[in-house]
Amino acid sequence: METWTAVTAIFTAIGSCSAVASFIILFATVFIVRSELHETRKATHASMYKTASDILQEENIRTARRFVFVNLESKPFESWTDDERREAEKVCHSYDIVGQFVRYGIMPKEFIVDSWGDSLRKSWRILSPLVIAYRAQRNSMETWDDFEWLAKEAKAFQKPLYSN
Repeated sequence: METWTAVTAIFTAIGSCSAVASFIILFATVFIVRSELHETRKATHASMYKTASDILQEENIRTARRFVFVNLESKPFESWTDDERREAEKVCHSYDIVGQFVRYGIMPKEFIVDSWGDSLRKSWRILSPLVIAYRAQRNSMETWDDFEWLAKEAKAFQKPLYSN
């Protein structure tokens, strides 16, 4: 009988060691997978930032933004020509696409609103009459809604020039 007790004790100890070893292996695996997931997420965000940057820094888009800021800021919307509207549309389209990346969690909003916040706020202020007119004309509230959303996020993100 004592032999069986000793054998049972040995197998129980082995089983406990096995359980502890399994737990350590499981913990290490979870840690490694979590680290890999974090690195994958960083790589995805970097890739999406590159894509967004390519869209927003494309020369014809930069030219369109400059045109909007210089020529349309103080010009009444009702007097915009077709060519002026086309330049304004380029800005709306580009910010709407990037807004979709951010709004649907493909990339963090800080990446965009920190780098293009001023441009977003200014563009929305100038271009919102065009957006409102197109929405009414098309009976479609989703027209450039991600641009509008992103501009509002940029407004909320705005940092004061000087902090006391």
